[in-house]
Amino acid sequence: MDGDSNLSSDLQDRLAETRVEANTPGTLFLNEQEGYVADEIIIHGRNFPPDQQYDLTWHTVDGSWGVIEGYRLTGTQYQPRDVLIGAVRTNGEGRFDKTWTIPEDYGGGHAITATAEDEAVARTEFEITPWFELDRTTAPMGKSFVLRGYGIGPDVTMSNFQVSWDNGYLGFMTGVQNRGTATVPVKAVGPPGEHVIQVWRNYRGVPFVANNTQSPLGSVGGERENAWTVTVSAPDSVPATSWVDELFEEEPLEEHLLDLDEETVADLVIAPQCGQAGTQAVITGQDFPANTPVDLQWYQHVGEGIRGINVTPTARPGVLPSVKADSDGQFQVEIEIPPAEGSTRPIVAEVDGQSVAQTGFMMQPSIETFEPTSGPVGTEIEIELSGIGWTAYESAPYFVYDNKPLGYACGASEDLRSPTVRTVLTASGDPGYHFIDVYPAIFEMEDDEPEFEIRPHLSYLDNHPVRPLPASHMVFEVTE
Repeated sequence: MDGDSNLSSDLQDRLAETRVEANTPGTLFLNEQEGYVADEIIIHGRNFPPDQQYDLTWHTVDGSWGVIEGYRLTGTQYQPRDVLIGAVRTNGEGRFDKTWTIPEDYGGGHAITATAEDEAVARTEFEITPWFELDRTTAPMGKSFVLRGYGIGPDVTMSNFQVSWDNGYLGFMTGVQNRGTATVPVKAVGPPGEHVIQVWRNYRGVPFVANNTQSPLGSVGGERENAWTVTVSAPDSVPATSWVDELFEEEPLEEHLLDLDEETVADLVIAPQCGQAGTQAVITGQDFPANTPVDLQWYQHVGEGIRGINVTPTARPGVLPSVKADSDGQFQVEIEIPPAEGSTRPIVAEVDGQSVAQTGFMMQPSIETFEPTSGPVGTEIEIELSGIGWTAYESAPYFVYDNKPLGYACGASEDLRSPTVRTVLTASGDPGYHFIDVYPAIFEMEDDEPEFEIRPHLSYLDNHPVRPLPASHMVFEVTE
């Protein structure tokens, strides 16, 4: 590499912090100056004092998404992180050689220093080139090829890679919060036969088709493969009609709860704390005034989720019952979680019209309506999703039909009567199975670069902001 001019600003800062004085004893150099995650390198030390011990350190960063008040995304952010490679001791000639495997980490330049008594006495650099691999090249229709990327980011030129299916843009991947590694399931869609998966790069969020010919950034994946010819076979069984990815155990976000009218000793708990619409839950109250009626209120975040316009929590009437605390100030009531907006749903206990206690339920996505499941071309398909949140990082579920992005819906509403996302799609394609996938997307982000807004986020499994949101999947059969 030619100096630091091509490195990310974050890694340039880290390299600057690890500079050493030119007259310090010892020289570090590598058998290879650049390569890929999982490469084995040799760190050579020469001209050091004999029989001395040094710590070798890899200097890098940790990445995350900047979030304000649990719902606004400011952009990506990176903090310094050091990894101890290990201790070495020079021989009688002041030499050492250390073999080490490049860990999963961000692309770009990384300093390696030799340290004695907490002072860096020698330094060299290694540059990670992003690369990609596919878990297999044959899959039955409806299953997924798993694409993984390594060494992604943090620089804007390396943090947004796009995936295409048969020369059609599918969505993007990033490694922001997973140390440069991204996992992308790519659905095997028909017709049976050969298809092409390809990875592209462009900070603007859409493929720059001159990546491997005229890009000043060099080819995608260095000298490694970035396009694969894959084979889709006929389904080995009748595909499931609809499903949601595996859900995670979650707790409600404190930032999304309300300010109470009165601070009291009353306590409100719900179990479980997360789930889909239809979940059976139990609300328990303790330390309420004895023999006193308590009104339980379910809150929905209402408003249009557009930058600069407030979304406010508002009580949704009739969802939860009124109860009465017993002589010990306790009550317990079983409820069924209704179809509702996603993310944290505040549940508030009111006494004489004043809120005195609250808890929260983390609402997770579910498919409430998908019908019909078959019909000729032109059939109108009604889809209703519950558990789609109002925050900037979950309010824009993106609909994809046979790996072709169609468009997004909105998870925020001004209408208390519309807590779900509803749409009608029109069936198209040759007779056979067709696949509708709803991926998480980022509705808006305050930083303009790289561009992540309103596009299917394909690395949602391990890199989506704040919450590991699942995708939803549906299968429609076009008949003759």
